[in-house]
Amino acid sequence: MSNLFDETWMQEFATLWNTDSEIEDTLSRKSFNASIGYGFTQTHHPTGILIIEQGKIKEAGLYTGQPLDWDLRADFDDWANWLKEGLNLAQLGFVVAHKKLQFKIGNHKKILRTPSLATVFLRSFELMSQVASKFPNSIPNVLN
Repeated sequence: MSNLFDETWMQEFATLWNTDSEIEDTLSRKSFNASIGYGFTQTHHPTGILIIEQGKIKEAGLYTGQPLDWDLRADFDDWANWLKEGLNLAQLGFVVAHKKLQFKIGNHKKILRTPSLATVFLRSFELMSQVASKFPNSIPNVLN
C-alpha cells in the first residue's frame, strides 16, 4: 500500500513526470534543475523528494536531509482536495496567498510570474492526481 509522498508514491509520480512531454519539454528548454520536497505543514521536514536535472526526474523517494531548492507543504486535507478536484491558476494564487500551500523554501513568485513555470506547476498537480487514483488508499475516503 502506498501513502501520499512515500517512496512508492514519489517513484510513480516521477514515472508520470518523465513521460509527460509538456513538463519535460518546457523544463528542459529552461535548463531547469531543482530538488523539490513535498510534505505536510505539521511536520518539520518534507516527506518525499524529487531531484530534477534538465527537466527530468533523476531521483524520487523519501526525503532524508538532501538540500532543497523548493519545499512545498500543505495540510493533508488540502493535498487531498487538490488531488481530487484539481488546481487552476486562480486557485493557485489564492492558496499561496492564504498559506494553504506553503513554500517553506523557494520563490513562489517566480512560478506565479512565469507563465510556462505556472503551467508546468499546475500540470504536476494533474499528474499527482493520477498517482493518487492508482493508490486510492493514500488519501482515505476522499478519492473513492
